Amino acid sequence: MTRLKLASAALAVLCAAAWLGPAWAAPPPKKDEAPARPITIVVNGEELARDPAPRIQADRVMVPVVRIYSALGIGISREGNTIVASAPAKRITITVGSSRATVDARTIVMDAPATEIDGATYVTLRFVADSLGAQASYDSKAARVEVISSVVGRTLGLERRTSSGSTQIVGTVSALDLDSVPESITLTWAGSARTIAITSDAQVIVQDVVTRTDTPATLHDLHVGDAVSIILRRDGRVDQIVARYASRAGTIAAVSASAFVLQSGYVVTPDKSTEITLNSQPATLADLKVGDNVTVRLNPDTSEKRQIIVARIVPSTPEPAGVAQITDVSVAAPGPLRAGQSFTVTLHGTPGGHATFDIGSYLTGIALAETEPGTYTTRYTVPPDVNFSRTTVYGHLTVGTVEAPRAEAAQLVAVTTTPPQIVDIAPSNGQVVNNNKPSIYATYRSPTDVGIDVSKVRIEVNGLDVTASSTRTDQFITYTAGAPLADGPVNVSVTIADNAGNPQTRRWSFTIRSR
Repeated sequence: MTRLKLASAALAVLCAAAWLGPAWAAPPPKKDEAPARPITIVVNGEELARDPAPRIQADRVMVPVVRIYSALGIGISREGNTIVASAPAKRITITVGSSRATVDARTIVMDAPATEIDGATYVTLRFVADSLGAQASYDSKAARVEVISSVVGRTLGLERRTSSGSTQIVGTVSALDLDSVPESITLTWAGSARTIAITSDAQVIVQDVVTRTDTPATLHDLHVGDAVSIILRRDGRVDQIVARYASRAGTIAAVSASAFVLQSGYVVTPDKSTEITLNSQPATLADLKVGDNVTVRLNPDTSEKRQIIVARIVPSTPEPAGVAQITDVSVAAPGPLRAGQSFTVTLHGTPGGHATFDIGSYLTGIALAETEPGTYTTRYTVPPDVNFSRTTVYGHLTVGTVEAPRAEAAQLVAVTTTPPQIVDIAPSNGQVVNNNKPSIYATYRSPTDVGIDVSKVRIEVNGLDVTASSTRTDQFITYTAGAPLADGPVNVSVTIADNAGNPQTRRWSFTIRSR
């Protein structure tokens, strides 16, 4: 079964859980089931982009809260797992992983904890209504969430004071001036704009909220469309710049006139403002081909697709004698890698030069040693807290003052040091069911496209390994007892591992009361 079919099947399981009643009653998906429609969001009459889309989890409608607040012009700031939304006479604080939130000075206990999926923060639709005093509804037949709110932000929400007395300015990068002295950056938010001169040695950090990587950077690494937070000292000088984006990476499986599909099943429809480059040159959607390697860079707050970076391996052309050249670049990796594992990069080219390699745009300028004339190599060990999908390795070689054309390795490299996630479970923890033969399932995913190793997926029910009687894929596992289970508590344990070998286990309990 292809990855696309498996993704559709997993989605069908979640759809069945949401549409046919309690999640534990969902039957295993059929091979010919069609994918469910994505749920749309309409805020004050305006339909939002469908990525990220609402989800159904344990009979609850979960919505991307930052997307909704942003559509209302409500200012958003984030520090670690804490998100603060600020509007006139309204301050909302949410912590990812917690069910407790505050609205002004009032504490609200949500039906489910705030959770982060693919870089977007989800809360229950009910909490969105409670936090805003809004009308919020979900039409299951139309697959539509509607929010009507009288709470809207003002265009003055770009700047706010922090508890330390410094000033935080948040917004979306609309312009970068790197040629002037001093350099400057222009941010926009809800119709207002501000240009900030960089007059100090500010710390610049680029965060990928999907792969959860923080990379030291320079202003040259920022892009128009990134979500940015700038901290100003009391003297007005810039102390820190944090640029946030969400990435999607993979290999193109199909291309149409208006979109393309990655092998993971993710559909990419460029916006009018989306910048597309092919091997660092401007390109259009019509230039893309099946097999190209793609990284999509999105604004994590608005989901605007601002940049599509496409890499295509092009056979190298021999350069004239006496000119610096790279003959080939190769990568020796056993497969997807986890922290502590190593891979070897080897570059062949003109001897006597200085060689480096890049792993996409994640890690750059890693030195290669010339071990013999014209052969440059190194063994790179994966550090903790680094995650990226199947990514191209680029080789660079400079001989004297002459730089050879960049070369690309044929083998892609994938690294994941973050364990996979077990996303949804049913019956949910603490739930009481009246069926003594319930369907028990869990869905899971890896933070990059390394995927789940199906052979490592295990499920235990009341201490008994029932994996052999279950249906399991790289997206979900489901089990229905062949004989009725006894009334009382049922303990479930699901263990998974991704293809890099990172394990994860989730345990929970529910209770059967059949009479």
